[in-house]
Order: sequence, then structure tokens, then C-alpha cells
Amino acid sequence: MNRTPRRTGGRTLLETAPDQLVWALYGRESFDVTGDAEQVTAQLSDMREYVTGIGGRIGREFPENNVSAFRRVQVMLPDGTYGYRVVRPDWDAMMTELRKGTYNSLCLPNIDRGMRDPRDLEDLIDLVEYYGVHVVGMTGNIDLTTDTGISAARHDVNQRNQESRNIARRMQGGNRRAAMKGRNHGGANRPFGWRKDRTGANKREAKHIRREIPRLLAGVRPATIAIEWNERGIPTVTGRGQWRAMTIVQIFTNPRLCGWKTYQDEILTDADGNPVEGVWEPIITEDEHLALVEAIRPSKPARKNRGRGHVMKYLLSPFIRCGKCNARMYGGVQYYHKKTGDPVVAYRCPAKGWGGCAGVTRLAAPIDAYVTELVLQEQSRIRLQRRKELPPWDREDELRDVTQQIQESTDAYKAKRISGSRYFALIEDLETDERQLKAEKRRHEAKRQTRATEIPDLRAEWNRPNFTLEQKHAAIAKSITAVIIHPAPHQGAKFAPDQITPIWNEDDE
Repeated sequence: MNRTPRRTGGRTLLETAPDQLVWALYGRESFDVTGDAEQVTAQLSDMREYVTGIGGRIGREFPENNVSAFRRVQVMLPDGTYGYRVVRPDWDAMMTELRKGTYNSLCLPNIDRGMRDPRDLEDLIDLVEYYGVHVVGMTGNIDLTTDTGISAARHDVNQRNQESRNIARRMQGGNRRAAMKGRNHGGANRPFGWRKDRTGANKREAKHIRREIPRLLAGVRPATIAIEWNERGIPTVTGRGQWRAMTIVQIFTNPRLCGWKTYQDEILTDADGNPVEGVWEPIITEDEHLALVEAIRPSKPARKNRGRGHVMKYLLSPFIRCGKCNARMYGGVQYYHKKTGDPVVAYRCPAKGWGGCAGVTRLAAPIDAYVTELVLQEQSRIRLQRRKELPPWDREDELRDVTQQIQESTDAYKAKRISGSRYFALIEDLETDERQLKAEKRRHEAKRQTRATEIPDLRAEWNRPNFTLEQKHAAIAKSITAVIIHPAPHQGAKFAPDQITPIWNEDDE
């Protein structure tokens, strides 16, 4: 077979010798309910008989079951940006082998089975024009050697692409209508916390979820929960792999936990602006969900000294400041105790090249003990004040009015009672107000829930093994914003309370 095709008069000239044909056979089915690949198997069987009548030998068969030729996914492009492409591993592997010359002929059931993305068709046209690959289809008329045949193939693929878009649009509309009724949809795996029917709660997993709620609200990081669950051998939904921090975040911020229905990451609301409730059993309350979202994904940035971010090893690391230059200090081992061999930690001001003055170094233990006692006394005083439960959020009616205005404006635009210029200018302001009100509501509900789940006796909890360093950081942050450490009055001077200045938190929480 001639491997150098010649293009002349709008035609690619291929000199095919039947005995030299080495076939690649490709069969595909988009959706196989049973998973037995019956359709793909039948396609390949028919193609074997078809190419035998033409001549040559079969090099390899490429079955691709349950793979769409239309649906696109996000992929990284050579320039480092992201684009959307149809990804079919077996099709791509076959095209690579055809370009390498491993096979010189391709048989498809028809052009519809081969592709529904114009990009794939252009790649196939290049195979014919530049690599001399002989392409045939069992049904239809695939002739990529002539301009007329190429034009017909492009028209056919574009038509199939439009059909797939219409089907996808109808399915999306149907899925959204089902979601508005609170039904379950999508996903090969059940959500963590529910049984296989996705309706009843899995008692064991629900217990794990409920146990971690007060800890997350008290400041424990999702990464810590993931580490602990792995150590305790709590299985994932699939029973494979390890727990990750992002998985924990997704579980505990999922509106499904409180019974709310989402569609494409959006909480669905009814005509009155209330969240649509799913048909499954909720595991937590709505207030708990709002509090978790605010604690894990706050609507406004938390202060850096709240202990969020990377893991810190020492008690006052998020809070300590140098009394000479006001730089953030850091903790580290100063030396090891001669008798016990235990590390002795000190708080240091960084060197001048690292943003500090290197003028203050103090042992951490007495400062930790003093600040801990200050915090425990402060929290005990607050506890004895019998703090009243926060009242419900008082702007609920305002949020409901804004939501109703958005719906009424949208209805008026659809009915062509207002112009697009007026509608989009109005809706932008209304949606901004809605976002701000919802964020304020989440913060308020988070405060209510935090008060409801506060540790009753911080002093009793402080030294318990399961009271993590992150929880201590969060407890300190409720009372203290910063701790300024002043230089020692002379070398070897013992710690005295007047050598540090605590900056008390003025927030109501």
C-alpha cells in the first residue's frame, strides 16, 4: 500500500492493495445499562465479516463501551490553560497507532459510532490526507478522499452533534424538574452517611458525622479529621483509598446533610424562596449546616491569628508578637533538658533578613502557662454570665422580599414586559443584595450554633488527649487577639507577668 497519498483535483489518491491492508476495528456504545457490551460485541463481529470481504488482516479491535462521543471534560492544554475536549482513551490510542503506521486501515460501523465532535472528524480527515489511511464504514457512505465526501461527512457530524445537544438539553431540563421535586439523581456511588437507596441514613456513618460537628465548630481542621478517620480505619464509600481534607470539606458542607436539594452545586429554592427539601432522611439541622459552612468556608476571611491555615506546632504560634519590632514570632527548640532529654521550646523574633529584629527570645513554657490561665479564667467568667441564646436573624423578611423581587423581575422579562437592559441592570443589584443577606444570615446562624455547642467547662476539657491543639487555638482566639512578648530585663531573668501584654478580643464572640 502506498504510504504517501497524493492530493490532486480535490481528491486524495490512495493505491490500496487488499492483501496489504492491516485493519483497526472500532466499536462504541454511549450508554450500556447492563454493562455486558452486547452492542459493541455485535458491531465488532459484523465488522470482522465486512473487512474479510475486502481483504487484508485484522491488526487489532478497539471496543469502547459506555463512552460518549459528545460529552466534553476539562483538560490541560499544551500552553498550560484548560480547555474542554471529548476524551475517549481507546479512540485516542487507536488514532495514535494509525498515525504511527501500526495499522493502515480503519473500519467503523458508521460515522455516528465514530464521532460526534467535529474535532475528531478533522483528525480523521488528516489521517486520510496526510497518512494515507484507508477509512470505511459498514453503513452510510464514508468517503474522506474527496472534497464532496468530506463536506458530506462534516454535515453529518454537525447534525449528529446538534442531536446530542438537543438530547442533553432535554435531559438537563428533566433532571432539574426531578431535582425540584427533591428526588435523588446521579453519581455511581452513594453519598457518605446514607444507605444504598440514598434515602435512609446509614446509622454508623451518620454517627461519625454527628460526632465531628462540635469539633469542627470548635476549630478542628478538616485535615485533622481526615487523618483521624484514616487512623481509626473508617472506610470510605467505595472501601478503597484514604480520606482527604477536601473530601471531609465536601461532606460537612454538603446541603444534603440537612435535607436541602442541590442541582449543579446550587441550592434549589421554591417559588417562595425556601430551599427545596429532598426525599431522604436529614442527618443534621439546618442551623448546624449553616454553622458548618461558615466555620469551614467562611464568607469573610478569618483573622490570620485564628489558627486557620497551615498546622502550627506550638500553643501561642498564631498569636505571639515581638515587643521590640512587632514582628510575628515563631516557636522552636532552644535546647534539650540535661536530665530528661526533653526539648525546651522558646519563642523567638526572626532575624532582620526575615522581617524581625532578633531582639527577643523567651522560653515558651511559662508564657504558655500564664496565657492559658488567663484564657481559662476569662472563659469561666463568660460562662458564669449565663449568656442568652441569640435571637433568630431579624432580616428574614428582607431576604424573602429580595428573593421575590428577583423572581417577579425574571417573570416580567420572560413575558417581555420589561426590556433586557432594564432587567439585567436590576437583577445585578438584587442578586448582590441577596448574596450579602445570605452571607449575613450564615454568620448569624453560625454564632447561634456556636453558642449552642460551646464547651461547657473549658478548664475540664483543656488537658484531655482528644482536645486538639487546633481547638486550643480556637479557644484562645475567642479571648485574645495577640500576645506581645517583651525583652527580658536582664540576662537570665525569670518570667514575670508584666513582661507580656495580652491584646484582648473585643468581638462579642
